[in-house]
Amino acid sequence: MIVHTRLESSHLAGNLLGDPSERDLFVYLPPGYEDSDQAYPTAYLLQAYGETAAQLVTPETDGQRWSPPIEDVLEPVFRRMGVPPMIVAIPDGGSRWGCGQWVDSPVTGNFEQYLLHDVVPAVDAAYRTIPAAGSRGLFGFSSGGFGSWNVGSRNPEVFGALAMLSGDSFLDMTHKFMPYKFFDSIWPEPPNGPIAGNVWSELVYDYSATYSPNPDNPPFYVDLPVAWPSGELRQDVWDRWLAFDPVVNVHDRLGNLRKLAGIMLDAGQKDDYNLHWGHRLLSRYLTTAGIAHEFTENTGNHGGRANERYQVALQWMSQVLRHEP
Repeated sequence: MIVHTRLESSHLAGNLLGDPSERDLFVYLPPGYEDSDQAYPTAYLLQAYGETAAQLVTPETDGQRWSPPIEDVLEPVFRRMGVPPMIVAIPDGGSRWGCGQWVDSPVTGNFEQYLLHDVVPAVDAAYRTIPAAGSRGLFGFSSGGFGSWNVGSRNPEVFGALAMLSGDSFLDMTHKFMPYKFFDSIWPEPPNGPIAGNVWSELVYDYSATYSPNPDNPPFYVDLPVAWPSGELRQDVWDRWLAFDPVVNVHDRLGNLRKLAGIMLDAGQKDDYNLHWGHRLLSRYLTTAGIAHEFTENTGNHGGRANERYQVALQWMSQVLRHEP
């Protein structure tokens, strides 16, 4: 059963995109919840770029790729697969430019603070959770996987485990080319904000809004990491992007990561954005630091097996989160 409520967030209010501060919150209650007084661990599912929580819960049915309702993905985990029951909370992290990336930004909103200080307390207050870090986990795909890393590796006092599924990483390889793709797509016109239907423009402005926001640079309030029209890399701006890159910030977060009960990295071997290389590098750094983690690769591309990997992540998470208060 999925319960839908709305949640007002002071941490999203006043964002420069003018996106709403009241957001959907969906909570999946596992089989047996209504008939017991048991308390449950909670897994927070963070959605990907270009997707809202509502679209994840009830996907559109008229597109080129069909996806099942998320309840149809979660139910078999706790019924057919026999995984011990957990609550799954699905907060909304969408923005009009694609995704808040689950980081704090004056342009898109303070999504990390919203998750920590609005969503988690609301879920703990309304449902029979085990309100402790060791019984809370984060998982998500693509931008949701990146968000799971960002929030989980920074806040081990709130979350005890994270599963990063095909998450944005190794930006020097996987993202640096994007501004050039964007500029090629509009040449010789100068950049003038995101263009509907132009994926390169949408990605570049969304990432810039989250990684290199600039409230003093209207009307789009971002610093782009590549100069127009020369194509020169603006290293100071690019360094701001890299500060969010898991393969970069892992070295400064080792102390936090050692406090986690579990870390899972999973990516497709044929990821369209080559994110598997970031996962491989991140796993190497964790191994070198002596931090235990689960590292798996599947035979899929970017997104083709996302629902299956959600199930795999929940099965893994049930083994590392505490099920008793």
